[in-house]
Amino acid sequence: MKRIFLIVTSLFLLSSCQTLSLYSFQGLNAPKILIPADVKTIGFVDRNTCFKIDTVSQYYLINSNLLTDTTDYSADISTNCYLGFTENLSEYLAMDSIPFIQLDKKEISGDRDYTPMKWELVDSICESNGSDILICLEDVQLYNKYTVFEDVLNYGITDANYFAVWRIYDPLNQTYLDEQIVIDSLFSEVTSSSYNRLIEEKLPKRKDLFKDVSYEIGNQYADMLAPKWIDITRKYFASGDDRLAISKYYIDQGDWETPISLWTEISNEKDDKLAGRASYNLAVAYEIKEDYVQANRWIRKSIFHYKTLKSLPSEFKLVKAYTLELLERTKNKEKLDLFFGE
Repeated sequence: MKRIFLIVTSLFLLSSCQTLSLYSFQGLNAPKILIPADVKTIGFVDRNTCFKIDTVSQYYLINSNLLTDTTDYSADISTNCYLGFTENLSEYLAMDSIPFIQLDKKEISGDRDYTPMKWELVDSICESNGSDILICLEDVQLYNKYTVFEDVLNYGITDANYFAVWRIYDPLNQTYLDEQIVIDSLFSEVTSSSYNRLIEEKLPKRKDLFKDVSYEIGNQYADMLAPKWIDITRKYFASGDDRLAISKYYIDQGDWETPISLWTEISNEKDDKLAGRASYNLAVAYEIKEDYVQANRWIRKSIFHYKTLKSLPSEFKLVKAYTLELLERTKNKEKLDLFFGE
């Protein structure tokens, strides 16, 4: 997997007291679910289980009226989960193809149970389609209700509730990379001047509704497997010394080396508050350069300088808050290293 380096943009704003400036950039956020870097192929499996205790999906409400729909939407639901999953994978998990494997339908008469597939079966599936791991949709259930309001302009709300059970099988290590139940809901709203037209045409048909919702279920799970760019904003000190103030100019020109040199000088000053500000700025600079060893070193120095003061200034709250943010970004970097195989 190819490492994509930091994309940076900047925005500078001075606070009313001109103590702080802001720097905004984009950072890569590690995926919530880590797929080993050596995984090259993925298979998508629909476990295709059917629990006889499930009857709620056969009923739906229009206001207080209970209606029945015995249509079996399971094939459409699993297919669209697969489409939502495969179409949303980012370039970081680009695969030539992700096969869709639907197991023979299995009806379960007892209580709901999600016993994992046996490893012999997992090995067999992987061998048949060349997959390193299997993303398995163990179960998915959808149900919905419509709420209609009559007024000058009639409008209707569609609530679709669902839960999906996912498990990722890693046959090489015989372990589960993820196991979770996702419970959520989606809603949409439509309007019409005609009440009958609202009911007959505007409200989404259950077949279309279930297709859209199941696509989103797969789409959301794919989101958990790939890193995402996020917007990050950091404050840095731009007052208290001419060298702090002028640093903003260099940063505005895309030059971080000159401010780093200036801040390093200030960090050796006998004025602990000033040295604390400079050390804090250096921590921010090295975070942006993705050198988290240096960033953590400088934030510790900043804390040391501030704690040397007879009383802690209010700005120390900023330093403490950033320390926690830096810790999270450091952990995030470690996850990204695992993802990219570094």
